[in-house]
Amino acid sequence: MRKSIQSLLIGGLLAATTSLAGCAVDSDAAEHYTVVHPLSIKFNIPNDLQPDAKKKQTFEATVWREAKPVEKVDYVHFEIWKADGTVRYSMEPAEEKKPGVYTIAKTLPKSGLYYVKAHASSEGAMIMPTRQFIVGKLSAQDLKILQGGAKPAGGSSGHHH
Repeated sequence: MRKSIQSLLIGGLLAATTSLAGCAVDSDAAEHYTVVHPLSIKFNIPNDLQPDAKKKQTFEATVWREAKPVEKVDYVHFEIWKADGTVRYSMEPAEEKKPGVYTIAKTLPKSGLYYVKAHASSEGAMIMPTRQFIVGKLSAQDLKILQGGAKPAGGSSGHHH
């Protein structure tokens, strides 16, 4: 019994060693892979926002790669929501203003802590940064969220590309 276990172990090691011996690193292995340069997004959010149910505010995102605006973008979508969940604009396509620069306009009817999230993709790279901003005055709940004592209502609509 002991000899048969030893034989199995030695046979298994021999088989594994032999099969791995065929795996060698090609000297040109790096050439077989595509190098994807990461995307980044710079938000431009209006200053001194005040609540207004009629006036639309324009949010802008510039999609960058290697310190240049990206000209070929698969999509850019925005979603905007209030931290307490009382205002929510689900993800929707942004309007291209010029290559690499995308905007969306929304009303911000209530004071408080808000978030804007941009979803962007270009040539296989994807990015989804979120930025917070304040409209009018913060509530006690908003201050709690900022201080880390409470969780924001969340922003992703669950739709992925």
